[in-house]
Amino acid sequence: MRRLRLLLAYDGTDFAGWQVQPDLRTVQGVLTAALTRLNGDRPVSLRGAGRTDGGVHALGQVADCAFAADLDDAGVAHALSRMLPDDVRVLAVSTVPDGFHARRHARAKVYVYRVDRSAHGDPFLRRYAAWRPGALDLPAMEQGLTLLPGRRDWSGFTAASCTVEDRVRTIFRKCLTRPPTAEEVTLLSQFLTTQKERFASGELDAKAMAGEGAGDVVERAAWTALARALLNLDETITRS
Repeated sequence: MRRLRLLLAYDGTDFAGWQVQPDLRTVQGVLTAALTRLNGDRPVSLRGAGRTDGGVHALGQVADCAFAADLDDAGVAHALSRMLPDDVRVLAVSTVPDGFHARRHARAKVYVYRVDRSAHGDPFLRRYAAWRPGALDLPAMEQGLTLLPGRRDWSGFTAASCTVEDRVRTIFRKCLTRPPTAEEVTLLSQFLTTQKERFASGELDAKAMAGEGAGDVVERAAWTALARALLNLDETITRS
């Protein structure tokens, strides 16, 4: 028996999120079923570094599990690539010390929020971006984003249904990039809490992120939009 570390990538469009749920297709469920078959039908308990919501994508998500089958790491990776559906991939497999824990040993994650500005909606971005044709107020977005880096208690932005007790989170770095027909907001942050409110690539609150309005409206929009992402999600592109 040894512990495996799996490096994952998946398109979350057709998944009901990461975590196993009855009668729903989830990333954890699909991976666990494949690993259990590979493990000689002995049950496998798979732990993820984070839990993405339905429709959210990940690149570099990490998971771990105990594994007993007599296959080396390369053999496990090769077998899983043949067994898994096209929308979830195992990029690498490695044997790690038994004390490794994907969630507890995650140090930070990268979150990317993308807005498609093309006139009619780019079909190649439709799964990965919120469509909002036309120009965005980029100076207002930049102004709002400068408020975010730092360690703060985000309780004031938490939904009443949130059960997370520790609401202090750190955003280490922010970045606004401008490809030809899209904008991307990137946050390097502590791992975030998980709730069911959607604020993700593909369902981004484009008006809030565009900083429509001026003065305190811009500030309020930026704080509210990004606070929702911090307190209510664990998503988009995750690197552990």
